[in-house]
Amino acid sequence: MPKKYRGTIEELKGLVERAAIRGDWDDDEQGKYSFRSKEAGVLNWWPSTGTLNVQGPADAKAKLEAALAAPDEGRVGAVVTQAQGIARAPKHIFIVHGHDSDARDQLELALHRLGLKPFILMNSSGGGKTIIEALEGQIGRDYTSDFGIVLMTPDDFGYAKKDGDKKVEPRARQNVILEAGMLLASLTRARMAIIVKGHLEMPSDLQGIIHLAYNDHVKEIIPKLCQRLKEAGFDLEPNQIAAAAQ
Repeated sequence: MPKKYRGTIEELKGLVERAAIRGDWDDDEQGKYSFRSKEAGVLNWWPSTGTLNVQGPADAKAKLEAALAAPDEGRVGAVVTQAQGIARAPKHIFIVHGHDSDARDQLELALHRLGLKPFILMNSSGGGKTIIEALEGQIGRDYTSDFGIVLMTPDDFGYAKKDGDKKVEPRARQNVILEAGMLLASLTRARMAIIVKGHLEMPSDLQGIIHLAYNDHVKEIIPKLCQRLKEAGFDLEPNQIAAAAQ
């Protein structure tokens, strides 16, 4: 059953240590902490969403679950199950997009149907901030977004000077490339995805990020996008996924 941990990584390590469970911690630097005990128990925690997952042989798994159920220096209930009926705040998804408003609206609707909260800069008042300041507030050091989606649509054309205009290719807007780089630097590859409409030239530095390609409608890639979100620690219900893909 999915669980949530609302503390810090130091507090989580403290729970495991006080239970005298030996093992090794690992930080993949992409938004996930993992612990593997000597008895082959595995604990995975995604700080951005609070999702906590415990796996392994029955005895090893039971020890980890017992450790997590113990109070942490008086903080009772740091780990809670979704079945306890605790309200879940919508997770924020930052959307980078170009001039294709239809594609943007399709993606925004799908995310709403998934129970998520998409943030689109043009739909925000910005609080009097410049575009860069508003971006930093969402995806900077003190970001409020849990995941980023770059929607690349063929809005521009371009070619290398040495190749000439005979090699012209459709491209995403330059602001989309800039904001994609900001997402990559702040949220890391583990918490972002690139959605590509049709054929367009892709910057080589973005080749290592998951690409989801479609031709006519964003709903074509919703199942794959949901899988990507789950890998990042999001809890999505089957009925929400079905509704988003319609």
